[in-house]
Amino acid sequence: MFRPKSEGKSSATNDREVLNCAALFFLAFLAYANTLFGSFVYDDRFQIVENPYVHSFRYLPKIFSTTVWSFQGAQGPTNYFRPMMTFGYLLLYRIAGPVPFSFHLANIVLHALIVLLVFFILRRLSGGRIALIAAGLFALHPIHTESVAWIAGVTDLELALFYLLAFLLYLRLEDPDSGFRTRIAMCASLALALLSKEQAITLPVLATIFEHFYRKDRESTAVRQKFSRYAPLWATVALYLAVRGLLLGGVAGIAARPGVSWYEIALSAISLTGSYLWKLLWPSQLSAFYVFHKSSHLYDRPVLLGLLGILLCIVLFVLLWRRARVMSFALVLLFLPLGPVLNVRWMSASAFAERYLYVPSIGFCWLLAWAAVSLWHARGPIFTRPLSRAVPVLLFAIAFPYGVKTVVRNRDWRSEDALFTKTLERGNSSLIRNDLGVIYFDKNDIDRAEHEWLEALAAGPDNAFVLDNLALLRHRQKRYAESLEYSQRALRLRRSYVMAHLNFAETLAEMGRTAEADWQFRLATVFSPLSTRAHNSYGQFLFNSERLDDARIEFERSVRVDPTTDAYNRLGEIYLIAQDSERAEQAFRQAIALDPFNSHAHFGLGQLLEGKGKPSDALQEFEAGMEINPTDAMAKAAALRLRGRIPPQSIPR
Repeated sequence: MFRPKSEGKSSATNDREVLNCAALFFLAFLAYANTLFGSFVYDDRFQIVENPYVHSFRYLPKIFSTTVWSFQGAQGPTNYFRPMMTFGYLLLYRIAGPVPFSFHLANIVLHALIVLLVFFILRRLSGGRIALIAAGLFALHPIHTESVAWIAGVTDLELALFYLLAFLLYLRLEDPDSGFRTRIAMCASLALALLSKEQAITLPVLATIFEHFYRKDRESTAVRQKFSRYAPLWATVALYLAVRGLLLGGVAGIAARPGVSWYEIALSAISLTGSYLWKLLWPSQLSAFYVFHKSSHLYDRPVLLGLLGILLCIVLFVLLWRRARVMSFALVLLFLPLGPVLNVRWMSASAFAERYLYVPSIGFCWLLAWAAVSLWHARGPIFTRPLSRAVPVLLFAIAFPYGVKTVVRNRDWRSEDALFTKTLERGNSSLIRNDLGVIYFDKNDIDRAEHEWLEALAAGPDNAFVLDNLALLRHRQKRYAESLEYSQRALRLRRSYVMAHLNFAETLAEMGRTAEADWQFRLATVFSPLSTRAHNSYGQFLFNSERLDDARIEFERSVRVDPTTDAYNRLGEIYLIAQDSERAEQAFRQAIALDPFNSHAHFGLGQLLEGKGKPSDALQEFEAGMEINPTDAMAKAAALRLRGRIPPQSIPR
């Protein structure tokens, strides 16, 4: 059938756009496919496996009204308000449980969607070819590995997704078909970006700058109309700041480095800017942790290099403003979202981190793409046609190493062992060395754990985590006096550190100082009332002390906070001793429901069912437990005894 030429052209354009989007999505996904089988690393276990907020929808009000570490109680004060991260974890946990695969898959899909948003925005601003190249470079840039390969990097992905979506909707306000609904969607997207990460606060500034200096219709648009476009964004940020102030008592109430002067903050911001620019240009020696050293003098080498980088960017901005104004906006997009993370006073231990470049790198990739297309079309005595045709080769020479570097770098994040070992190769960090020691300790490699912890203590004498781990080590070695000394030093540094209280209490209990141990256990549950580890440890201490009623109360508190097999197993035993068979059976069945491979619960339930005169059911539970733990002598004896009491035809198969 005959089709008009214009219709055919439109169809071809649509087909090409679909193909471009599919290619970009596939490219972004492929670059990070090898992260899918990685494990939980770094903060992931705390934020997902040990976080009660992630395990039940009843904590939803807490997720949206407290800081990201509030589940840890008094030991978790922070300026970070990230409800979208925890809410996303909650959804994934309820769907798939504590399986790293689903969390890694979510990160990759988010990254791929962000790549598409980058393409849509830049296509609108500078054309399809530049947008396609820029989005492709963004998909592959190695600086993004931390944000995508690390599950906890999802905050940067959520920020970018909603930040860019809000900006795209803002750009559409000049379209005839946009209106009130577009503004509502724009504000809603900004709100979600603000609930993802604090850097979203820069979007109204970005929109205001774009409206007055870059939008194509700026000359013909009245000031009132300009204001009506970006005012809703400012109103959304104002509402966010007001709500945040009410919920958290301030915007940023905790100073991580109160001893750093404002002069040193300014100098450090300059040196950090230089470091960020260099990482974008040359993404080598990437690391999960960079040791921060404040800048105190204007003539410090990092400050001078930072000033040089800033000066070159200013010169580039002026040149672009004169010759290709819209491309000078790429520098605004690079520097503006970076601004909030340059104030080291309120930053965490990671004053410099690759993940902070996720959004700013869009501006960098845009500039690279524009330069490539400009060279392609350049004509003159220098830029001949053959020379311009070398541009695709040049782009491939950039993109291919980017992709290879990304895939290789992803492997560093596959496990904590690999991550911490690689990180220490690039710098001596007391925090990372401490974490590596924990891995060795968990593997029962005591000598290597001790070596790492002593090295970590030498690098950071005020590291309370190292001191607490050394206390645990000395406890294992039965060097109790040294263990107590390390615990006391750790608690002097971090009074509300729950694990230090628990390890201190364990040592006191083993030394027979039960009253002091009881007090330390109580402090742990007070400082972190949502810590099942604290409640279970205290409950076990009370159980061992034959204070069964107190132990029952503590384990019941634990399961109310977040059900665990340990708590239900102990409750089953306590109810069994109290001859409360119904509640004992319920507790053991709850433990099995949480973990079908928990042999202790199967054995406890088998013992209970045998006492209730149900030998077939009891034998079934003992045999289920022995499939998991075949060496248990009590279970073997019970199975033999029960088989002698049950007719052969009645024995369960």
